[in-house]
Amino acid sequence: MATDTSSTQYLAESRTTVVNALYSIPIPLEILSTAFRLWVKARPSSQGRLAFDDYLIIWATMCAVAECIAGLVYGAPNGLGRHIQAVSMSDRQSFLMGDYIFSHFYDVAIASTKLSILALYYRIFITDIFRTVVIATAVFVASWLIAMEIVLGLGCRPVQGWWDAAVAATATCVNKAAFTYSTNITNLVIDLWIFLMPMPIILRLQASFDKKIGLCFLFSFGLGLCAVSVARLFVIVSVESEDITWSEVPLGILSAWEPCGGILCANLPLIYRELARGVNHAIRSTVKTSRSRSRDLSTRPRSPYHAWTPLNNNASSNNCATSKVTITRGQAESTELDVIGLSGIKVERDLKQEFHRKEIR
Repeated sequence: MATDTSSTQYLAESRTTVVNALYSIPIPLEILSTAFRLWVKARPSSQGRLAFDDYLIIWATMCAVAECIAGLVYGAPNGLGRHIQAVSMSDRQSFLMGDYIFSHFYDVAIASTKLSILALYYRIFITDIFRTVVIATAVFVASWLIAMEIVLGLGCRPVQGWWDAAVAATATCVNKAAFTYSTNITNLVIDLWIFLMPMPIILRLQASFDKKIGLCFLFSFGLGLCAVSVARLFVIVSVESEDITWSEVPLGILSAWEPCGGILCANLPLIYRELARGVNHAIRSTVKTSRSRSRDLSTRPRSPYHAWTPLNNNASSNNCATSKVTITRGQAESTELDVIGLSGIKVERDLKQEFHRKEIR
């Protein structure tokens, strides 16, 4: 059954809220993760300076944030997320121009992220052969970026043919779907290659099997990012849809999240230790607080001993005495002892206590 594209219900359909939300969320994720990385590198205890890979990830973060801002400015306000029948001609032109700008930022962001990861590889892996492979891969990535930018710049002559329908009618343009497919496929192949590159070196390290697996997982975490590239392959057909402002929503969202995922993966090897320490500290603090409250509120069993046994150590006494406390619980289980000022210690009453006192005159 054909859809009535002129019906009020059809024209009122909107996904603009989803578009704005999913274009906005990557911005703080990108900024915070890169800022955390810079904090880890710049703090005095790290004794490290910013390296080339750090500058590249800063640039990649700036481009990724700019991409999301372009999506927010030119996307939903100009019809992205609504059916094209409900979008005016001027808004369509603004949307397509914004999509053109968005594509530039997308290409630069993902290429800069790849180059940052390769620069990190070059810095931490000192094998000559591996470094040669890293340099060759970096040259290929840089060449890929230049080729993509040339096609975007000269793919339509005049360039206004990318977004102006009147100019496009007489302009000479490349096939947009074919160009997008080639961009996505080469991008996916490069990602797979980059994230698998360090695996042979890691597996040959003189380390335990568990550590090798952990390092492999850490450096190949970005393979999950390839799922985004695969998903983009299935929605690229939307660029040739007549209802482009509605059909291109999934492609636009995935294009905003792919650089974000790449930046997170590039930052992870440098921030995971501090991140793990912070999470571990938070968990321990929560558990300790919970146990403390539970201990304070619980009812203790009856015992022939006093609740707490103070061991006096009066400095004014003429006798010098030494005290020994033997504490047993089950099979020599340890317990916490709390200090009471300067006069002694208190021991929880459910423990078996033996006191041995020796007088010295």
